[in-house]
Amino acid sequence: MAAIQCRDCISGSIHTGKPAGTEITFHGLPTYVTRPDEGKPEKGIIVFIPDIFGWKFANSRLLADKYAKKGDYTVYLPDFMRAPKAMRFAAAYNEPSSLLYTSFIKPFYLIASLLLLAGEAYHTRRSKSRPIVFDFMRRLQADPATADTKIGVAGFCWGGQYAILLGQNDSGPGSTESKPLVDSAMFTAHPARFEIPGDVEKVKVPLSMALASNDLWVSRKEAKILEKVEKKEPYEAVVFEGTTHGFALRNDEENEVEVAAAEKAEEQVLSWFKKWIG
Repeated sequence: MAAIQCRDCISGSIHTGKPAGTEITFHGLPTYVTRPDEGKPEKGIIVFIPDIFGWKFANSRLLADKYAKKGDYTVYLPDFMRAPKAMRFAAAYNEPSSLLYTSFIKPFYLIASLLLLAGEAYHTRRSKSRPIVFDFMRRLQADPATADTKIGVAGFCWGGQYAILLGQNDSGPGSTESKPLVDSAMFTAHPARFEIPGDVEKVKVPLSMALASNDLWVSRKEAKILEKVEKKEPYEAVVFEGTTHGFALRNDEENEVEVAAAEKAEEQVLSWFKKWIG
């Protein structure tokens, strides 16, 4: 299974900072919500679909806060799946340590991360997760309170596949008509588990992609293919050199190349949403 073979899927840094949002129950799911600064009008809604480490992962919440404060969006980060333990073991594996500790203790953390992610990869397979994600989006779209609000989606790694699928025609179980569940804008960074270029070609709404130059899920050759996809709908795919899978969400805060790439990806998504949402 690719998720278990990809070391970058279980590596990365936990970022410093305290999330500013709150936890609520929203359309049937525990959800982290963060809003624009007081006095700033909401310009739209962003649904943040995280990587395999789930809705409680600090990095995801901190990035959602940035979207809310810099873009004046209300950002919802729902509990589409759970995997917080895997990230704690992965973070411990990546911490600098002595040779003795590295040789005898760290292998335990790596094995624990792999085993936990193996279970998560199975329990978050598309056949199980897609109905949860799509049902949430249908409820949000049908909510009278948000009927006149533009909605965008930002998906990362595991969540990236849904930032692509949600922009296609919704013809699955529970749908009442065949149309995309998101009609404003989509963004994905280093997405996983999607067909190249077929799934992207089927997207019917504005789509922006931030791709790593060294990624098991999307090879350099495939990234070049995605850069050149021709669509009548607004579309862009940007490849960030010197980056690996997860750079936009789990970058090392002391790595200047990774930090710069993550900041550019953040500018990319905010610029995209500003153009198509407001």
